[in-house]
Amino acid sequence: MAKPDPVVACSGRASAAPSDWSFRERDSQGKAEQCCSGICRNPESSPQITVILLAIDTAFGHLGYCLSHDGEVLASHFARSRRSNSKLLLPTLDLLLNGIDLQKADLSAIIVNQGPGSYTGVRIGLSFAKTVAQVCGIPLVPIPSLDLLAAQVDGVPEPFEVLLNCTRHELFRARYECKAGTPVRLGDIKHVRDGAAVLSHLTGPALLHRLSTNRNAQLPEPKNPVYHNRQRSSFPDPALLNQVGAMLLSQGEIPDFDHVHPLYVKQEVTNSVPR
Repeated sequence: MAKPDPVVACSGRASAAPSDWSFRERDSQGKAEQCCSGICRNPESSPQITVILLAIDTAFGHLGYCLSHDGEVLASHFARSRRSNSKLLLPTLDLLLNGIDLQKADLSAIIVNQGPGSYTGVRIGLSFAKTVAQVCGIPLVPIPSLDLLAAQVDGVPEPFEVLLNCTRHELFRARYECKAGTPVRLGDIKHVRDGAAVLSHLTGPALLHRLSTNRNAQLPEPKNPVYHNRQRSSFPDPALLNQVGAMLLSQGEIPDFDHVHPLYVKQEVTNSVPR
């Protein structure tokens, strides 16, 4: 597949304000024409702008990649390679990019699942994403894993909860409401030590995602369970992560690099990005 052209590049590092990000529009010869804040068009020359996004997900122990070009999936990868992710991240990305005749320099932004989830998986994936974003000088958009799980749900007319079971007894939980077909989080993600007690009293709609079904089988199912969209697997689709991140980018929600951190530490979860 021929490389999409022109491309959008980003100059500079992250700053406190999202508007400080500078994207360079490029013409068909690859020459930078004008710098502007955000992703926009030059009103005079109106060059075509191409946005190439990379989504990275290792938070649940698998390896997920998705490359999109202006919202269209160019390439994706999914493998349950839990113990090999640290070795596979770079060569797998290079393979995907080479297959569609792109380079890391062509990327416009990186979207990453920041957890909570697998302690090792979250740390490896986010560290890799930050490194690539810093080297390429492009924005990094972190997505809490519960927001991604909520995006797998549709057709629920009332507020629902998303529950993530990472260890034997504990839960991470957050409440969501669908607005215009999009789940919106109604507060912070909370950490609960006694997951069984929560599930025994929870009567509203709830999606429970277990990081390991064998280890966590002792926790009961929700009384009013909500299931993933049938067209998607129980593991979040990396293309969905790409889509959620693209929506935040379009709204200008690009955090400072210093504020991008893993959400696997219990006390940090309640300080997650509000919705």
